[in-house]
Amino acid sequence: MLPLIIFLLISPAICASDGISPGGDPPPRGAVLLIVDGLGSSYIYPEHMPYSVEGRPLEQAVLFNISDGARVLDMRAPVPSTVPAHSTIVTGCSSADEILVGMDSATIFDAARNSGYICLAILQRGDFMNMLLEQDGVLYFENNSLSGDPTMGSRSDLPDDAREILEEWMHAYRFYSSSYPRYNRWGLDAAADIVRRLDRPFLLTVNIGGIDSAGHYRGFDEYIRAVRALDVGLGELVRACRERGVLLILTADHGMSFRGSRGGHAGENYSDRLESLRIPMIAIGPGVDEVILGGKWSQADIAPTLLALLGIDDGLTMSDGRSLPIRKRYNLRVELPRPGVVEVHRNGSVVARDTGSSSYTFRGLERGAYDLYIAGHPRSIVLSDDTTLDLRHPSSGVIPRWLVGALLIITINACGIFVIVRLLRIRGRDGQ
Repeated sequence: MLPLIIFLLISPAICASDGISPGGDPPPRGAVLLIVDGLGSSYIYPEHMPYSVEGRPLEQAVLFNISDGARVLDMRAPVPSTVPAHSTIVTGCSSADEILVGMDSATIFDAARNSGYICLAILQRGDFMNMLLEQDGVLYFENNSLSGDPTMGSRSDLPDDAREILEEWMHAYRFYSSSYPRYNRWGLDAAADIVRRLDRPFLLTVNIGGIDSAGHYRGFDEYIRAVRALDVGLGELVRACRERGVLLILTADHGMSFRGSRGGHAGENYSDRLESLRIPMIAIGPGVDEVILGGKWSQADIAPTLLALLGIDDGLTMSDGRSLPIRKRYNLRVELPRPGVVEVHRNGSVVARDTGSSSYTFRGLERGAYDLYIAGHPRSIVLSDDTTLDLRHPSSGVIPRWLVGALLIITINACGIFVIVRLLRIRGRDGQ
């Protein structure tokens, strides 16, 4: 069987078959899913160049505070529109809609709540009813605009500490509502404060809408100004997450394209453009590798990736997404046809060993190349995702030694019989 080929390498680690190694990062204390409405990766990734519908090059912004962690170069929204995109982000289903969000066990919120997390949200966009009902506590805007104050909703069992923080930020909005950049800053500051003050496992979803509104109503100059203004608030949020050991994932529902001074993403002339479809995906925090991930990926991959980084079994019943290979550590499962010894070597040293079974799971292996010794026989593998090596059947590429020997004996005997028959025929002709 050819070795599994994956194009990312990292430094060695020590691990055991029954748990993550002591040298690994502790699991995140919580997670922030930051959805920046209308932020196309074309405007913040140096690998891309944005163009207007007419073909005119457009300016970019530099966001210094999200320059590390894992970054996905080409992630695309199946539908560049807010409601279907938000539905895809939280369900991992590329064809999701708001009805699917309301189904049992369909969302990241269901999976997180089942694992002991509380679910909080600050929603300046995407506040359709099923999204609101998925939260334990939420601040949202009924009219999706700068005017008006946020509304608070919560379940009756929302813990008092979480309720207090949300109420404080509901009242604080009046100090921020003067412009699109300030509108966004309120959401980022509220998120940073929640991260610093909440001492319980949580999943916080933050959707900031100023950039999308600036693009639609004020044109490109105000759009790119609002993008650049994100950096200070992002810096505070990143620092809070690092201090508290919290995972941060930054993404968007869709991007934005410009025709003249008019911005759009879902209508004719806009929806099929890369500036509308291509969105950022940046992860920072415990267990996240420092990688730039190439290839083409889907917005549906965000949900399973977030849950994998939190160590939560997926449980997304309608997901067609896959976990992105951006973690530092992965699990290797080895299935044998019969009980035997399995050793995992790296750089000439044994990093894991187990015996007495035909099924093993080696947890917490760092990304990279390994040599496996199965019943003393070497085998190479390159690991950058959770992997199962199933050696129970010949189709897996491993032929048992007894079968090799039997085939060899049969081949030798067949050749011997062929030679004997040929000789008999030749003697028969000579005798005539």
